[in-house]
Amino acid sequence: MLAPTPRTGVDARRAPCGRARRARLRRGDRVAAREAAVGPRRHQTSHTHSRASSPSRAATTRSTRDAAGEGDAYHHRRRACVVYDVSDRLTPYDEAWVWQKALLSRALDAGDDSVDVALIVQHPPTITLGTGSTVDHLKFDADAPPDGFAVRRCERGGEATYHGPGQLVVYPILNLARAPHQADLHWYMRSLEAVALGAMRELGLDASACGRIEGLTGAWCDGHKLAAVGVRARRWVSYHGVALNVCPNLAHFAHIVPCGIDDRPVGSVSQMLRGEAGVVSRSDGASTSAASVRAPRDDDDQLLSRARDALIASFAETFDLDVESSTSAPEL
Repeated sequence: MLAPTPRTGVDARRAPCGRARRARLRRGDRVAAREAAVGPRRHQTSHTHSRASSPSRAATTRSTRDAAGEGDAYHHRRRACVVYDVSDRLTPYDEAWVWQKALLSRALDAGDDSVDVALIVQHPPTITLGTGSTVDHLKFDADAPPDGFAVRRCERGGEATYHGPGQLVVYPILNLARAPHQADLHWYMRSLEAVALGAMRELGLDASACGRIEGLTGAWCDGHKLAAVGVRARRWVSYHGVALNVCPNLAHFAHIVPCGIDDRPVGSVSQMLRGEAGVVSRSDGASTSAASVRAPRDDDDQLLSRARDALIASFAETFDLDVESSTSAPEL
């Protein structure tokens, strides 16, 4: 049977920031892009895949404040968020799951006094199944996964997906009931998609080709799914999140039907920049062999480093946060 993620007791003491660095944020264009992608931050009542035709009032107000010399003061009134970026090494899925649960418990205990936090990690090869997903989308016996792979069922929504080296996963623990957030999971999922889309464009992908596909979750580029979204919230505090394929071995997706979608390719930032083919994985086969191994490239580390910075900046802008980033794991 599937190995469940472990449930362990944790001490929900406040974690220190570790070695911190401030995310450098460029306001203007990114604010407007965020507003166009996910809509105004407050009082949003509908969610569409179309972009706004003009800058929002929030973007205009920010520009007015900047022109008056008040931009820095406004920026520092953003809600604080600590990002634990440990993505320079592989973190087992179970360990990151324990971190999420501990940070979730801490946020629930603190209520409105909690500090927003997020994790950025890379996992060893792991297949995860959403709480209501079916094993029919696995192309192997769930009790005998491929060598080197783990299989876990977790609380998020959605079907089977893959995590592995070369993929950056962002796990935000945010109090969605507290401004500037919204107690709306549809808004939250669209916002996570916007985080991935902002990073993809920053990394050099064609902005006109990056977007959403009606009826499907995730972030897409030229018909390829580059980022998967799966979330859960408890009393409006979020966990799980968004995974961006930067330079993973796309052949690993051939072990599953990714997110239950068997007629569209999975892609990565590296693959799209190089003009290479993605992977379409159906229950009866795939466009590439699951056994084929992508050889590491000399520029992978550089691309991953740029992607970390792009994700943090896009996350800060999308959720209107003042981000402090730490390269230490959270102390629980």
